[in-house]
Order: sequence, then C-alpha cells, then structure tokens
Amino acid sequence: MLYRITLALCLMLSMRALAEDPTVKELLDADQRSEQVIISLREQPTAESSPLSTMATMVDAIRRDDWVSAAEYMDMRYLPAELSAADPVILLQRLAVVWGQHQLVDLSALSHSPEGDLADGLPDYRELLGSITLDKQVIPIYLQRVPDGKGGRVWKVSNATIGQIPKLWAEFGYHPLVLKIADYIPAFSVLHMQNWQVIGLVVLICAAWFLSALIRWILLRLVSFSEKYREGLQRFFTVPLRWFLFFKFLESGIAALGLPLKARVYLNDGTLSYIASTFLVLAAIEFATAVFLSNSANKRYWSGIIRPVRTILKILAVITILLMWLSDAGYNISTLLAGLGIGSLALALAAQKTLENVIGAITLYIAKPIAPGDYCKFGDVSGTVEEIGLRSTAIRRLDRTLVHVPNSAIVGVNLENISETDRRRYNKQLWVAIGCSADQLRLAILKMRELLLSHPKVLDTALRVRFDEIERDAYRIGLNAYIGTSSMPEFLAVSEDINFRLLGILESTGLQLALPQQRIVLERPDQTEGERIASIRDESEKEIQALLEQETLGFPDYSADRKAELRGSIQYPEKGCAQLGE
Repeated sequence: MLYRITLALCLMLSMRALAEDPTVKELLDADQRSEQVIISLREQPTAESSPLSTMATMVDAIRRDDWVSAAEYMDMRYLPAELSAADPVILLQRLAVVWGQHQLVDLSALSHSPEGDLADGLPDYRELLGSITLDKQVIPIYLQRVPDGKGGRVWKVSNATIGQIPKLWAEFGYHPLVLKIADYIPAFSVLHMQNWQVIGLVVLICAAWFLSALIRWILLRLVSFSEKYREGLQRFFTVPLRWFLFFKFLESGIAALGLPLKARVYLNDGTLSYIASTFLVLAAIEFATAVFLSNSANKRYWSGIIRPVRTILKILAVITILLMWLSDAGYNISTLLAGLGIGSLALALAAQKTLENVIGAITLYIAKPIAPGDYCKFGDVSGTVEEIGLRSTAIRRLDRTLVHVPNSAIVGVNLENISETDRRRYNKQLWVAIGCSADQLRLAILKMRELLLSHPKVLDTALRVRFDEIERDAYRIGLNAYIGTSSMPEFLAVSEDINFRLLGILESTGLQLALPQQRIVLERPDQTEGERIASIRDESEKEIQALLEQETLGFPDYSADRKAELRGSIQYPEKGCAQLGE
C-alpha cells in the first residue's frame, strides 16, 4: 500500500530531472507539460518503444493501480546474486520512494525516438533520467534498451540502476516500524504526502504549537519584571513571536519526515520561512512603534500619525515579502513591478487631494508648529488640537464639537498657536470722567504705576501707564503690561486682582469712570459729597506737592532705583485670599 501510493504520486505526473529542488513555478509548468504529453500519447499511441512511451506506460499502469504491469519495465537480467530472486514490484516501489525524495522527471524532456537521445554522450542503448547523490557519490538512474523476447527492443529501467536500489533504500528509505504503521492506516494522500507522513505532520503541528506556547509563556514571565517595555514586549511575544517560532519549528521538523520533492516544494522550501519572516517583521514593526510611543512626549505628539504609518509599513512589508517569495518561486516579478509602478502613478493622480493632506501632515510633523493639546486658531476655526492624523487634524472647539480640518488647509492658512504664548498681555483703557483735577490724575497714574511695578506677576517688559488722550467727555488712561504666565486661567486670576486694585485706586483718588452716554442732570448739589470731593482734591494736591518738593514725582517715569524698590513689594494674592490652585 505504502509503495503503491508513493510511486503513483511520484510518477503519475513525472517531470524533468533537476539538479536542485525546483521552484513552485517550475514544478507547476513541468506538471502541465507532462500532463499534455500523457494525453497526447493516449490519443496517438506509438508502435515502437521509446524512453517517453515507457515512462508514460508506467505512469498509466500506476494510475490503474497495476504495479505488476509497471514492474514489467524493470530489467531484471544479470542482477547480483542477492537480487536475483527479488520481487520487481517491491524494487520499483522502493526506487519510486527514493526518486521522489530527490528528483522529478519532465516527460516533455524525454526522447520520443525509439533510439533515444543519440546526442547525450551515452551509449545508444541508454537514456539518463537523472541522478541521486549518495555519500558524495553520484548514482545515475538509467533507462536501457533491451530485447523484448519477440524480436524487437523495449526501453526498461536499467539493471545497473536496479542494482543500486538496496544501497539507496538503506540510506533514504523508511524505517520498518513506520511502514508497519502505514499498513494499518487507511490509504490516503495530501499534497503528495503518504498517509503516515500526513499524520506525522499533524503531530508535528501540535508539537510545534505547544512548544512555541511554552517558550512564549517563559518569555512573558521574564518580561513581567520589566517596567519600561513590558507592554510592548508582551504584545511582541503573545502573538507574533509565537507564530514565528511555530513556523520555524514546523520547518525544521518537516525535514525529518522524508517528504517527496513535490511536498517539500509546496511546504518547506522557503514557504514556511517566508511566512515566519512575515510574522517576525510585523511583530518588529509593532514592537518598534510601541517602544517609540512608550515615551509620553512621543505619544502626545506622534500617536495620531504613528497608527496609519504603522499600518502602511505592515502592508509594504507583506507586499515585499510576497514579491520575494514569488521571485524565489520562479515567477518573473518585473512585469508585476512595472504594473505596480503604473498603478501607483494612476493612484497618485486620482488621490491628489489625499496626497496633499499626507504631505501637509508630514510638514506639520517636521516643522511642529502645533502639537496635540495646543489651543490654536486656523482661519475661522479655533480650538484645542486633539490629534494630528495622516489626512486631517482633529480640533475640539470650545463648544465641545469636534472639527476635522484637512492638513493641506492648515498648512495653507495663517496658523495662530495660542498655547505657545510665553506671556499674556494685560491691556486696559480707562475713561475717567471730566471734572477731576490734574493732580488727582497724576496721583492716580502714579499709584497705578506703583501697582504694576510692585505686582509679582507683572513683567518689566513694555510696562506703562499713560494719560494718553483728552476726549470730549473723558480723560483716557492707557495701561499696558505683560503677565508672566502662558496659562489663561492664571492670567485671568492676575488680571482680576489688578482690576480690583485699580478700582481701589480710583476710589482713593476720587476719580470716576466716564459712562459712554450723554445725559442732562438737574439736581441740587449735595453739600456733604461736595465737601468730600473737595477734601480728596486738596489731599491729592498736597501729596503731589510733597513729591515735587522731594523730587520723587514719577513723571514721566520712575527712576530705576524706585522701580527696583517697588518690584514685588505687594502681596499677591492679597492677605486672606486663597492661593491660586488651592
């Protein structure tokens, strides 16, 4: 049973002898050519024996499970004494097993002439099918033209080749125990593998799976002690590395099954290595991105683009490995690559807007004008940047709606990054009601300057308080300063504190803010209020006069020593107020 299946698989679609394992394409092409030859010989049988007709007849006999008829093409004459009584069927079956492990015969390469190939340098009665290397010794496999006992001649497997079968079987044959097990198993085959080889492959798959799981478990236990790369390594070991080890173990174990050449071409010769490499490369990409994003700064800025880039890299890796496998399988990928180039050009033209957005994303990531978390203004859209993607940037507006702005649009408009403000400007215009004296204005302006100079949160840069305009119904005092913070909440708190202190100054100097309106007031003057205002005016004049006499009046500005003396002299927040952030 074992030999019958083996020879049927190896000779039914026999192919060209190759010095090395053929590629998948060569195997399929030779398979197709051989099948065409067999069909042709069936339709137009030849009268005389030829190397081609002999092989085709043997294949046909094996297909009909007629091993006895196939063994009639074994030249059993002049064999060594130990083989004189050997069963030709068993010898043919053993030769088929060994031959199937090393060589294939392409029927289209065999001679159709009754004389064989006269230009091969061999005697005219011999035809070389191929050779098998045994301990650095090359053993040729011949067909030989011998008398058929009816006055004619017929091509058979050479007796010289038959004499080498015991030696070949001893080296490459199967263990007797394996053969006994195979006899108890129902006859079947998968991918040119015998029944026991299929079962062995299933056992090998299970063993490789559990062994890879064991190694994964050990590695996961080891990486559990790592704090920095634990998550990335766990993702690397859990799935990708296990599959890589599984296919590598499977590749190593298949070599011990003694598979026919056809099965090896499909299963082992590079295919499993490429599959294992695919998992390893995908795992490496996943691990590299996980390590890169383990840094909080990288995760904050790059997370939006890393995900699509990671996907693109995986797709490119799979395509590259597939092309390499196709090339090793014997397929010409030059045409495919040319087609991919033309297709890429057409895709680029069709996806012009998409490419603009991708280029915009690259520009944003290289120039870094914005980052996730920044509050920015893009044209008429303002909000907090949540993510910079490959196509668009997600912006969370103040009303909590999420807006996706194309990257190309962001690059092409004025971009204001408010979060990058290193300090915030405090700018106020106070309109004082007409009716106060000049000394009241002077005193109020001096106190306002002292306030800004002495406030610990106000910077020296561009600090000024000026009586800058006399308008029809008001005196305008301009205040300008910079608050030493980039935080809007803190700026508002400091601004609020300054505003309260300004109101206190206005009250203490008897100044009133002018209202933006026109009105006619008919009232009897309040003697008490008039006396209070007159008193404040007199006090202001006295205080200004005293400063003039001391030559310390801060006009047009305070001296450097006075500024240094005032700097940070007031308490902020005021006594009794909670500290900012409490």
